[in-house]
Amino acid sequence: MDRAAPPTRGSVFAVLRAGALSALLAAGTALAGAPGVYADRVVFGQSAKLSGSGGTQLGRQYRDGALLAFDEANRAGGVHGRRIDLVSLDDRIDRDQAVANTRALIDEHRVFALTHYTFTNPVKAALPLARDAGIPFLAPYTGYPELYTHTPAHVFVMRASFDDELKTIVRHIETVNFRQIGVVFYANALGEEFRDDVVAKLQTIGRPLAVQGSMPLNAKDPLAAAGPAADALRQVCPKVVILGVSGRDAASIVRRMAQTDCPAPRYFARGLVDISLLKTELGPAARGIMVTQVVPNPHRSGHPLVHSYRSLMAQRSAGAVPDFVEFEGYIAGRFIVQALRRCGPQLDRTCFVRALENEQLAGPNPYRLAFGAGRRLGSRYVNIVMLADDGRIAD
Repeated sequence: MDRAAPPTRGSVFAVLRAGALSALLAAGTALAGAPGVYADRVVFGQSAKLSGSGGTQLGRQYRDGALLAFDEANRAGGVHGRRIDLVSLDDRIDRDQAVANTRALIDEHRVFALTHYTFTNPVKAALPLARDAGIPFLAPYTGYPELYTHTPAHVFVMRASFDDELKTIVRHIETVNFRQIGVVFYANALGEEFRDDVVAKLQTIGRPLAVQGSMPLNAKDPLAAAGPAADALRQVCPKVVILGVSGRDAASIVRRMAQTDCPAPRYFARGLVDISLLKTELGPAARGIMVTQVVPNPHRSGHPLVHSYRSLMAQRSAGAVPDFVEFEGYIAGRFIVQALRRCGPQLDRTCFVRALENEQLAGPNPYRLAFGAGRRLGSRYVNIVMLADDGRIAD
């Protein structure tokens, strides 16, 4: 059995294999009736995309944001004398692996709560396990509709929905009076749902969908996989393309379209596209791409929340560049820290849920994260940003 290295000086650590259980449990026994709560620490669990194909590093970025918040608290002595540990297991956006990870986190690692899960299918697969175990499930990085229309009592959603993001894009299309609109989506059930949702929302503003193209998820060669979708788009040369693909897949669509004889379209995407990767992959060709974001722009503002994130990021790595996904992960982590403080030294899940319901966190106006008794949607904030010259991101 592989054994993970022990955490250093009480800092937050991420365990990437279930075989590291003994390292996690070595320092003491959980308090009676409070799984994951020890005299010197509280343990959270995460399943996320930390490796594998798919052309995006969102899982790592989201985890790293949580670690910034937890490590900040740990360096100050923890919360009521307990450091915050995060056990992170890699699911590679695989539903079955997410189930196995969640079972390991609940049954073997005995975590206090689950947090910072990424992507729709792993979240959908994990939620029933968390419900049956009575474990709080915090800040999933997804926005699928059912999570917002029928939010389970054990789930605290800290971001606007995919629907909120798409509505914002369509409102902008109507305001600017864009026409001849195309869409690119993944050739699977979720991708087709996205396409159908785009069609329905465009109909509300009297715009037909001019053209569509699809590509496979997790293709080994994204540039080759984007070819058929670009070929479909070039038959019409749309003025606007809504990207329902992410990471290197989205960058490959932009590259492929640049190789056609079509004038460059305006690109719109939801935050899942991974704006940092677009900048890296496309360089100057990313200029003008517009992306919805569910947290304020961390590249701007002197607000204390933004300042704190940027300072911690710079301490971790000199020259690091702010990232929307990492900032979202940090905000969710900060909120968790605040709820732990509110709960007091006698920590249990009942107290923690009550603290989450009564906590709030404000960012640059109008961003605000807050719940309430029985209310499980903490924010509906959406903003559109644009990739500008020299890698800048403009509101």
